[in-house]
Amino acid sequence: MAAEVKTESFCGRILCVGLAALDIVNTCERYPNEDEDVRAISQIWQTGGNACNTSTVLGELGIDCELFGTMSCGPQADFLCKQIRERKIRYENCVFHKNCGTPTSSVVLSLNSGSRTIVHSRNNLPELEVADFVKLNLTNYRWIHFEGRKNEEAIVQMIDKIEEFNATQSCNEKISVSLELEKPRESHLLLLNKADVVFISKEFARFRGFTSSAEAVKSIYNKVKSGAVLICAWGEGGADGIGPDGEIKHSNAYPPKVIIDTLGAGDTFNAGVICGLHGGLTLQDTLDFACFLAGVKCGIQGYDGLAKVVASHHCWETYMKGLVSNNLR
Repeated sequence: MAAEVKTESFCGRILCVGLAALDIVNTCERYPNEDEDVRAISQIWQTGGNACNTSTVLGELGIDCELFGTMSCGPQADFLCKQIRERKIRYENCVFHKNCGTPTSSVVLSLNSGSRTIVHSRNNLPELEVADFVKLNLTNYRWIHFEGRKNEEAIVQMIDKIEEFNATQSCNEKISVSLELEKPRESHLLLLNKADVVFISKEFARFRGFTSSAEAVKSIYNKVKSGAVLICAWGEGGADGIGPDGEIKHSNAYPPKVIIDTLGAGDTFNAGVICGLHGGLTLQDTLDFACFLAGVKCGIQGYDGLAKVVASHHCWETYMKGLVSNNLR
């Protein structure tokens, strides 16, 4: 569960907006053939959903964070809430709906290939609405991260509300906004110029016709908000990012000796970027830290103990010095 660390010096809470889901994870020696009956090595229930996963990693690192999304009522939702509470993640502003199911993903992890195959059902749970977002007390937050979902128009209006709030605040009180565009949806283009930090996935980049993370960030950067940071992770290819200076920064991947669980690696990377940039690290150091963090995650099951494993790595002291000096920890 979450590491016991002091966060009094942390300059404001991080809010993650998006999906909380139930992941039913089956670990197998290999991915089964069609119409084949195979025995799983293990099966576990765990929290899932991009926003929930990112919150989980931030919480594991000792960061004050909150999850904001819609949830159902019933045994599956009770399980999710219990897990979220145990990880010391706030969720008191989540919107609960009756007469619908809990979003559920059935996952097959292949130890042979390292792949994770997901079949997901939303189970008729409504997406967040602007009316839900305006009830938040924005003075509680210094960073708000959005998972790009099908409710793009609502997300645009939510970010507009943040911009209205920021216009009334001093520089130190303004909220930074990050946004993840993962799915290959044309409608996601509505969101490209709305955030201070934009994550585009390998899948989204390929959907737009790009063959590398460097090509993607170089070509798409002119479409994001002025002064923004654009980042694209490319799995085993590492990640590239570009900021206001126009220079493309690259980090290699940090693969573990043995791949155990790649589920949520991208969400772990995003958490590392948010942690680094909000802590004042350079874009280069942030990319290195995020790739390193994602690599560690791929070498363990789930997220429990992530901070402890990361802390044992020879690179950790360097990153911590940067975070401490910038008042993140």
